[in-house]
Amino acid sequence: MFYMIQPSEFTDHITGDGTELTKMPYPFYVNEDGTVQRQDFWRGDPARVVGFQKDSAVQQVDLRWAEAKTDPAAVVGMYLVTADSKGNLASHDNAVSKFVVIDDTPKDGTE
Repeated sequence: MFYMIQPSEFTDHITGDGTELTKMPYPFYVNEDGTVQRQDFWRGDPARVVGFQKDSAVQQVDLRWAEAKTDPAAVVGMYLVTADSKGNLASHDNAVSKFVVIDDTPKDGTE
């Protein structure tokens, strides 16, 4: 089993007529143990999910990864907190818009 965490879209550009053009950030694919997949893209920053915080201005983890993965609905609207390969923490600016549990068990009955 693994997880997909999709941060919310953000305004990327405003046209001359005032139209907002938005962009969807790259989603995070996370293993059961919290390690971030696709390190060919991320290159260690981030390396693992620590948890989530309710307010990005308050440097506090409100929901740890171990609890978050059991209650995906609680994560929506919170801010992702990750650690890089050196252990440095970072809080991401876009609130989580979607948290999906992906069952990667083969559908043909093989293991």
